[in-house]
Amino acid sequence: MISWLAAFAIVGATIHTGDGPPLEDATLLVSGESVVALGPGVAVPEGVETIDGRGAVVTPGLVDVLSRLGVMEIELEPSTIEATLGQGADPVRAALRASDTFDARASTLPPARAAGITSALVVPSGGLVSGQSAWVDLLPGAPPRRDPVALHVRLGLGEGPGSRANSFLRLRELWADARLYRGNRGPYISRRLRDLAVSAADLEVLSRALGRERIVVFHAHRHADILALLRMIERQRLNARIAGGAEAWLAADELAAAGVGVILDPRLNLPYGFDTLRAREDGARILHERGVELAFSTFGDAHRPQRLRIAAGNAVAHGVPYDAALAAITRVPAQMFGSDAGVLRPGAPADLVVWNGDPLEPARWATHVFVRGRPVDLTTRQDLLTRRYAPRD
Repeated sequence: MISWLAAFAIVGATIHTGDGPPLEDATLLVSGESVVALGPGVAVPEGVETIDGRGAVVTPGLVDVLSRLGVMEIELEPSTIEATLGQGADPVRAALRASDTFDARASTLPPARAAGITSALVVPSGGLVSGQSAWVDLLPGAPPRRDPVALHVRLGLGEGPGSRANSFLRLRELWADARLYRGNRGPYISRRLRDLAVSAADLEVLSRALGRERIVVFHAHRHADILALLRMIERQRLNARIAGGAEAWLAADELAAAGVGVILDPRLNLPYGFDTLRAREDGARILHERGVELAFSTFGDAHRPQRLRIAAGNAVAHGVPYDAALAAITRVPAQMFGSDAGVLRPGAPADLVVWNGDPLEPARWATHVFVRGRPVDLTTRQDLLTRRYAPRD
């Protein structure tokens, strides 16, 4: 296996850079943690280890945003679900950080690496204001690379304190209190300010969001909620994204005009609840055609990481251009959250995957995965169990 920080080259492959048309019969040269050169005419220096890329496809490492990798082991066992507010907790905990409980050696990470995922935005869950997410590279034992990254707010059925109207009221109160706190820290500390709705730690995070220092991700599906959120985003001058977005296609023009990106799962295209009555198979296509920044996610499906690229394949089947669908699981989600991952170009991090065919085809798989230039073992616990217990001829 190629050693970490060694130079290596992948020769003769089809290379998708994540930002432009694919390069055919091309070579990609890596040194240390970075891409050095790529293209059809790149010469490989003497002594550099090579991987035969003929017939293979190289892409940037996949980016799993709104993930629960490393903070959730078993979905139906509450004791294994970390980074959550929990039952009966205060629905507003802006200061909570997913990074505090991220386990870089969790059992869900090896299957994710084997599925080609090299980076993730790990998010908290529960309540109205769930807390803050962290950006992680999927290297064994590596701590979060960036923390905190974004503040997460959840609207819709089963989220927040009571009805939607009450949730929006609470949010308006929170923004008002955060704005007051932001301009009056001294009086607040000396107790010369009226009582505010949440703790100083929460107010500090909310005030950073008001100053556009913290991205705010609003998790919502319903068209009416998305329109109301766009008004709030404009009024409060927030740097925001919409996640979920089953009915976002109905607000495509408004989202494009506001410059608010959408993160959705193209597989969730049926009315599975009252929040998603107007979901449709080509919703992602409509958003793309109207110029909305578009990323894909499986929203915390930590035990089936291969579904991320299947989601992108579904989008292609319903009208999203191939390059745009691949970018929606590489470059765009990284770009949305200020990461330099998700692209292959000179100077970019060497987060890359070698596939034995089309990466959006479920019957193909990753043969090599590199995170920051380091090759990762693609063996999973599931593989070991299969080798041990599967019947032999």
